[in-house]
Amino acid sequence: MTKKLPLPVDIIALLLKHKRLSIHELQYHLAVSKAEEADFKKLLKKMASQKELKIADDNMVSLLKSARLCRYQANKEGRGGLAIDLKTKELIVIHPGAENFAIDGDEIAVMDDGVDKAGKIQGLVREIIHHKIKNIVGRVEQYKDKYYLVSDNLKLGNYPVIIDGIHQVIEADEIYNATVSEYPTAEHAYFRVKLVNSIGKVGDDAVFVNRVLIEANVPLEFSEETEKYVGKLPDKLFENEMVGREDLRKLAFVTIDGEDARDFDDAVYCETNPDGSFTLSVAIADVAHYVKHGSHLDNDAFGRGTSIYFPRRVVPMLPEKLSNGLCSLNPNVDRLVMVCHMEISSDGQITDYGVDNAIIHSHYRLTYNQVQTWLDNKAPIPEDIKASITSLNAVYYALSVARKKRGAIDFEGSEPYFEFDDKGNVSGLKPRDRMDSHKLIEECMLAANVSVADFLNKNNHATLYRNHDRPSEKKFSALKSYLDSIAVSFDVTQENVRPKDYQLLVERIKDKPNNHIIQQTILRSMQLAEYAPKNIGHFGLAYERYLHFTSPIRRYPDLLVHRACKAVLHQKTYGYIHSIEMMGEQTSFCERRAEELERKVDSYYKCKYAQTHVGNQYHGIITSVVSFGLFVSIPELLIDGLIHVTELGGDYYVFDEKRHSLMGKNSGFKYVAGQELDVVIANVDMDRLFIDLELVELIE
Repeated sequence: MTKKLPLPVDIIALLLKHKRLSIHELQYHLAVSKAEEADFKKLLKKMASQKELKIADDNMVSLLKSARLCRYQANKEGRGGLAIDLKTKELIVIHPGAENFAIDGDEIAVMDDGVDKAGKIQGLVREIIHHKIKNIVGRVEQYKDKYYLVSDNLKLGNYPVIIDGIHQVIEADEIYNATVSEYPTAEHAYFRVKLVNSIGKVGDDAVFVNRVLIEANVPLEFSEETEKYVGKLPDKLFENEMVGREDLRKLAFVTIDGEDARDFDDAVYCETNPDGSFTLSVAIADVAHYVKHGSHLDNDAFGRGTSIYFPRRVVPMLPEKLSNGLCSLNPNVDRLVMVCHMEISSDGQITDYGVDNAIIHSHYRLTYNQVQTWLDNKAPIPEDIKASITSLNAVYYALSVARKKRGAIDFEGSEPYFEFDDKGNVSGLKPRDRMDSHKLIEECMLAANVSVADFLNKNNHATLYRNHDRPSEKKFSALKSYLDSIAVSFDVTQENVRPKDYQLLVERIKDKPNNHIIQQTILRSMQLAEYAPKNIGHFGLAYERYLHFTSPIRRYPDLLVHRACKAVLHQKTYGYIHSIEMMGEQTSFCERRAEELERKVDSYYKCKYAQTHVGNQYHGIITSVVSFGLFVSIPELLIDGLIHVTELGGDYYVFDEKRHSLMGKNSGFKYVAGQELDVVIANVDMDRLFIDLELVELIE
């Protein structure tokens, strides 16, 4: 069977990345066979005649018009938005009409088109390289002789979605999943889709979660080959699997996790040495032993990139038999691990380390609350693990001293968690405080991650680092402007800012009223961390070199790090299945996707919770001020909502971007972040996942 020639869009995408390539290099990158060479050269000549590219006398090929390879972020109406340059991260404004039928999330080629009235770079979408959305979810409606899929996803651009060939009975209260067969173009400004299946009833919580997963292209099932492979795996270890491993089964390793955790990546053990130093051992599930390079399971895991955690559901990176079974460091069973042994001085410096394949036998499955009661001397520690727990607490304090000395940023705060009643409805939102037992495990994991980063670097082995760049000039300026507006000094420049400066700022605002609001703004000024083979250090943690080693059950980059470590131990080099740059980009994308979906589902449950409180009055705090109103936090419920500027009374309010305030033109009354006020929950829009608030004094 003859392989199809590459499409023109594939050639354009490649030239956007590499700018200039020879015909031979294009053939290599696009896997053009010898038999297809002549047809491929004809295709290039045709594209040149159509002014899409140029072929120089030396057979070097380049695009005729320069363009950028970008990711498209549509605005809330789906027409126009922003293009993010994948190389420079620069933002280009795409005005409505200039998107050329691009859909939110698409990979696009963008040509610069000067600057707009606001002085921002604007662009035109020249080509859609790759459509992100593969499925659309919605209700089915009939109009005349056609069936349409009606989606709540406004970012689809309000293009009609026509269903081809319905072969099933349609229920009005069902939500359907459909695959896209055609995308909107100049010839036909609509989608064509084929129905796959019903995913449940309108208004069902599980249906909402499935919808956001499907629309984000998250696989809900593992491949048939993966299921077969996992099904054949034995439930226990065999003697031959333990050969060549360090036997640590007699050491009192324990896992320390949340009450509801089911997959245990890491176990810890510590000894205090006669000179006051410590030997800390961090054992991590040996996922690489089961997930073979290039296997169907490996492909499935790479496609997911990370596990996704929702309040009542987990979408795991690995099948449950591995994530909760064979790979999970459950108590009282032998488990294969990769271990990092560290020698740590009494002042928290890592003086030596070793990485090895090992086997452990976890003695206890402990929880953070349980360990905290021991650390607070409220209950006795079991004798068989007392020495290790005491040493773990001591090494935690030593590592904390070192953390403070190097100036790592430490944001204090609590993550809310949902409580549900017997019917599955949200009955409450409660803060989950960060205790010393949490920090103890965090510091142990950080120590292992930074040690393994050094191990791979010293052995000159390529790996994915966890990079965190310094704040951008734009975000830093916005933070300075905000701090000035609330009279908090931050006398440092973007070029010279250090992590320690941020940490001193966090400590300085600790005792201020509503400090958590200021802390959120500081956090938003930071760059997002990402995975890449070129190390630039980790700004937030103040590490020169850092990576992720400690969670291979739920993060694919950690699995790659394990494979690299194993290669070094066997004096070999691990061959990545794709280019390591691409694997860094893909795993970073999967992480962002997971975070976005987790936020969206959290917003859904918060809105469901708010629905039960519509009409009630609460004390609120303004968290941020924007041109269209006030975002207000309700501490009692741990939810946020918006007071629209039109709900602030009869005055005309002017937004002051520098002072982060809204001021009444006639009254002179000012609203600023941190201001306290009483509000009523007026309405909850479940389609937009928005909570509308009103001011109490205006209602009265």
